[in-house]
Amino acid sequence: MSSIQSIQVCALSDFALDIHFNAAVLTICSRVLPGGFDVADDAPETYDELIAHLDAGARMLVYRGGSERTIYGDPEVNYAFRAWHDWCHWRGRHDFSPEGERAACAMQGDHLVTVYGESSQTRRWRRILHAEIIGQREYFDRHGVFPDDQRAYVESYLRADTQAPE
Repeated sequence: MSSIQSIQVCALSDFALDIHFNAAVLTICSRVLPGGFDVADDAPETYDELIAHLDAGARMLVYRGGSERTIYGDPEVNYAFRAWHDWCHWRGRHDFSPEGERAACAMQGDHLVTVYGESSQTRRWRRILHAEIIGQREYFDRHGVFPDDQRAYVESYLRADTQAPE
């Protein structure tokens, strides 16, 4: 079976955690970065590098690696998420500290509500954002690496989140 045939057999929903969230990521990324962004093996790694790069008028540049086994099921959507997230760090002047990550996450959540309205769907998307950004940051802080299987991590995080008392 060719790779094209296998794609036809499997829908994106077989790979993505939430295809509607994927669409929202692509939509918002295109709004905040209408000129697009670039993907490379070498991209700004620190907050200071990101700020210097973008303040100099350079095009947003995101890291290509670590884009397998994500919640998006497609590296291109993962890159768009990274570009949108880094744009929030830059635009909001939120550093890469835990507080800065929370602020960038909140900014992204606000974007979702602004574009799609307050609903059960956007509340779920905000939980996904929290798992993707804050949860993985907490994992990194504990273990010194990001989860190998980001999708499994986010799914587990969301299951635990729905079982927690409100």
